Amino acid sequence: MHPTARTVMLSVPLAALAMACPAHAMIVLGNGQSVSMADIFASGSDRKVMIDDKIFTFESIRSSVFSTSQFQVVGFISAGTNQYGLHNVGFDITGPFGDGTPGDGTYHEMNLQYSVEVAPEFYARDVRLCDVELVFNGSAGGPGSIASVDETVWDLDANRFLGNLRAYDYAGDEQETQLNDYANFCEIYGVHGYRAFEINKDIKFFANTPNSFSTASFVRQEFSQIMAPAPGAIALLAAAGMIGARRRR
Repeated sequence: MHPTARTVMLSVPLAALAMACPAHAMIVLGNGQSVSMADIFASGSDRKVMIDDKIFTFESIRSSVFSTSQFQVVGFISAGTNQYGLHNVGFDITGPFGDGTPGDGTYHEMNLQYSVEVAPEFYARDVRLCDVELVFNGSAGGPGSIASVDETVWDLDANRFLGNLRAYDYAGDEQETQLNDYANFCEIYGVHGYRAFEINKDIKFFANTPNSFSTASFVRQEFSQIMAPAPGAIALLAAAGMIGARRRR
């Protein structure tokens, strides 16, 4: 069991710390292109970012220690495609994550709530979401220190809880490290795809003693996708136990 330290209450929206800027249309990012988190949450922004065929709506971001001006959202589009000819799509959050006051007994924490949806023109062509992958490069040192990302995923349309993902580096009596996690909700629930997910992501860093550390420089969220089978084929796929099957990268 991991020891629990006192957590800083997430009561101050990071958006309030961002400088105001004029309203703008949806931000479009290609692979490797970036936008400041401060711009996404600036006054007048619609908080929408399109990456390939996915629309991300950044609903809220809260922290008492981090500023949006410190972080970038970087588009990610996989070089290769799967058997459906579709890319994996997502984004990185990059910046100086970490516990900046080691030994003070508090977490340095960021909470991000957002949705991801298949753009309407691609949804009309039967493109569907299936899985969620979480990766980060967290590192912790000193007994009791931890760097972690915990996230909860819902089916946005049905308002249905789907599952949790977790990545972490924990410096206990023995180092425990899991820097990525993955869930294919098509396979778990035997469905042939989702239009949109709602995701709450909690990013935490705790350096237990003055000589400890807890840091990261990026957190990645990645989604793969499928082409939904034609209605007449769904029953055949179900009978064959193939609904939700897909090839990983």
